[in-house]
Amino acid sequence: MLEWVAATTGIELGKLVLEQVLDLSKPVLEGYVQDFFKDCLSSGVSRLNATALKTPMAEAVGYFIKRFIKELQINDVPETSIQHHYKAVIKKFVQDKAVRPILGKAFEKDCKQIDYGQLEQIWAQQYQVSGWQFPLEEFDWRGICKEYVYEVKGIVKANPELRSLLETDLLEDIARNTAQLSPGFDVETYRASLQSSYGYLKLYTLDSTDRVDAIKLWAMFIEQTVREALPPMRYDLPLDLKRQLQAEGQLAADLSPEALERYRHEYFQQPARKVLEAVADSQRTVILGDPGSGKSSLLQYLALEWVEGKTEKLPLLIELREFAINPSANFLEFLHQGRGVDWQFDQHQLHQYLLESPTLVMFDGLDEVFDRATQSTVIDDIIRFSQQYPKAQVLVTSRIIGYNPDRLQHSSFRHFTIQSLDTDEIHEFIDRWYDLSMGSDPDKVRLKQRLKDAIANSKAISNLADNPLLLTMMAILNRRQELPRDRADLYDQAARVLLYHWDVDHKRLQIPMDAIGRREKQEMLRLIAYEMQAGEEGLKGNLISSDRLTHILTKYLRDQGFSEPREKANRLIQQLRERNFILCYRGVDTYGFMHRTFLEYFCAVEIVHRFEKQHTLTFEQLRDDIFGQHWQDETWHETLRLIILMISSDFAVQAINFLLGQTYRQEEYSFLSVILAADCFLESRNRCIYKDAESDIIKSLKELAQYSLVPGDYWVSIIEFQLRAIDRIVKMQKDPKDSLLWLDEFVTRDHESLVKTSALRIIGQYFSNFSEAVCILKKHSKDNRDSLIRRAALEELIQSCVENPEIFKLLCDLTVEDPFQSDTETLTINPRKIALRALLEHYSIHPKTFELLRDRVINDPDEQLREWAQEQLKMQNEKLEMEVE
Repeated sequence: MLEWVAATTGIELGKLVLEQVLDLSKPVLEGYVQDFFKDCLSSGVSRLNATALKTPMAEAVGYFIKRFIKELQINDVPETSIQHHYKAVIKKFVQDKAVRPILGKAFEKDCKQIDYGQLEQIWAQQYQVSGWQFPLEEFDWRGICKEYVYEVKGIVKANPELRSLLETDLLEDIARNTAQLSPGFDVETYRASLQSSYGYLKLYTLDSTDRVDAIKLWAMFIEQTVREALPPMRYDLPLDLKRQLQAEGQLAADLSPEALERYRHEYFQQPARKVLEAVADSQRTVILGDPGSGKSSLLQYLALEWVEGKTEKLPLLIELREFAINPSANFLEFLHQGRGVDWQFDQHQLHQYLLESPTLVMFDGLDEVFDRATQSTVIDDIIRFSQQYPKAQVLVTSRIIGYNPDRLQHSSFRHFTIQSLDTDEIHEFIDRWYDLSMGSDPDKVRLKQRLKDAIANSKAISNLADNPLLLTMMAILNRRQELPRDRADLYDQAARVLLYHWDVDHKRLQIPMDAIGRREKQEMLRLIAYEMQAGEEGLKGNLISSDRLTHILTKYLRDQGFSEPREKANRLIQQLRERNFILCYRGVDTYGFMHRTFLEYFCAVEIVHRFEKQHTLTFEQLRDDIFGQHWQDETWHETLRLIILMISSDFAVQAINFLLGQTYRQEEYSFLSVILAADCFLESRNRCIYKDAESDIIKSLKELAQYSLVPGDYWVSIIEFQLRAIDRIVKMQKDPKDSLLWLDEFVTRDHESLVKTSALRIIGQYFSNFSEAVCILKKHSKDNRDSLIRRAALEELIQSCVENPEIFKLLCDLTVEDPFQSDTETLTINPRKIALRALLEHYSIHPKTFELLRDRVINDPDEQLREWAQEQLKMQNEKLEMEVE
């Protein structure tokens, strides 16, 4: 039973409940239905017969069971207990005559919550058996029942007969009782509201100096590039989270080296295309992207397309974070009530419009619904909405990390991933930014080039510049000064820009004009960041409660001698609700840093301040309590790297040596200390001081890269560490020829194919201009017995030096003969097909290419390749005919 409960939703779930939980005879089932709905007889539900009611009822029971089981799992009840005990007990519980009407009460139109206390009492008295683990105090009956009621409202909307009752009863009730309060359906005024809300970049969130440039969003919008694929980096998770997601079935079942290589290969094989074209071609779409990649700006731009008259589809933009914290029965009610939205629509009129007219409904920020159970419910709502309103084009955005595509994929949602800005797009952004913000100012030419040069010449800056949010911040900084070269200084300068925005309403707060300066602002943010990282969620959560925030600000203001510190703290927090800058309101009385980068930066600054300024943290404590306790947690790595950048070189060397000295056990695949030590070294200002540590790091990296897997290893994660180790080795070695020699030897050894193909890709990425690299790639494309290796080497040659005459000859030779080809080899990874395709793409007019193509159609021993070649020959002939005409 439990397997399908976890895997199904909707009507399918209801059918399975009827078959496997409520497997009752017809008269008994009808009695169950009567009991279930007996407290709903006053509503329109009583008009329907038992046959019509049993399916939605069973679907509701299924959701209740699903959430009940989830609560057991959340509280670490063993799966064996769930399978061997609770499976049968839950079935009896939902069939209990006293439980039935309590669950049925959720179908009342005005129901906000069912009697969870009564359910808890029934369970405790009749179904709680000693000897089986049950989390008595931690079990969240209230949360289960609240989500259950929420799901039932969705079931009612999705069921045609119940929805009919809803439309005649509930909407008429709204019309009667709220006629004077109805927001109406004023489309033209809505158009003006969208223009006002989204027409200009909200630069005050980044820069509140005396002059804030009014730049139109539609003029500044740089259309993103996307690939229609789930990104391989979605597996780049903290190890503990990856284990948890795998255990919950939220990551792909097949994470073998071959599968991971296939995911990466298939991802980058997908053609890059512009996002507006991709969205226009898809009725149901998910856009994935990193924080600051421009997901929200994209949705706002799409809304402005309608404002400008470029599309007839009415755009509706729903921020899912706001929807989650402003409980509503559905999205229409949410828009009707207007809490958390910029505009209101009468839900009855909007319902009719959605049924009859084309719309673009955009759900922004699925990842910002932090609670897993609530997020699952919201996904159900989105799927149900898309099914109920088939004329609506539906678009969802989410961050990449931790996103689970399964349910939306199964509901025909196509997935597109936003690509990082490339050099051309970065330059286009810079040119357009300064043209729009500086007009005819002759200094803009110099500033454009200065920012482009800074990005080209500084690794730290270039690593951030492919993100639109941080690139915008750099453009603002560049107006005032040259950009610093290391990340710690860059973050400090960026924070200064944002801190200008934390201005105090001096009249309201009755604080002298110079009372709260930049130092005080930084100190408060450092304390907040340190408090957040010290909490249960650590750096993962980026959340702090209003109570804790009030306490920190009050104590700080009191210690600094301000009068009425609590009142001033509350007024400062009120500002956070109204104005979004470095620290912003997250809803449900919680706050967080606008971008995770600043949480990590201020946390690091506070730790260094306690170590170097206040001397309340000794080096031993820094080493053992900060580095020693957190090096295994990748969510801490950025903070630890920044600490090493900030502290003196002597202490930094000791910290790096401490990381190298950590003993790791392979069964826990904790190779993180070596990777972290290498990253710290690579970012150090003065590497000559780290000379001894440098050789030790390279030695440890090579040991990791060459580690031989044994039975019992968590081999997927070890391979990921090996890939990262190879990358660091190449970056640390001074002589490129030494790196090439080592990489060549590495590929010839007995390692996993995925690791060896990554080594070849690094050769192509970093060393394509070296003749030695070309020789290595040629050798492995011809002579390696592993088809994955041959393919990887060949693809790197094609990408980096296909115009080389030697490569043309190699492609011709490989097209005809591959002595190591296996009978089980698929066409996708067939090196001969890759070679022939490269000839067609790069040497289509060469007579040798056409000759080889015809020969493959007739003589190739591989049937699949013959068929593919025949298709290509047909296309070539058609192309020639068109050119002749």
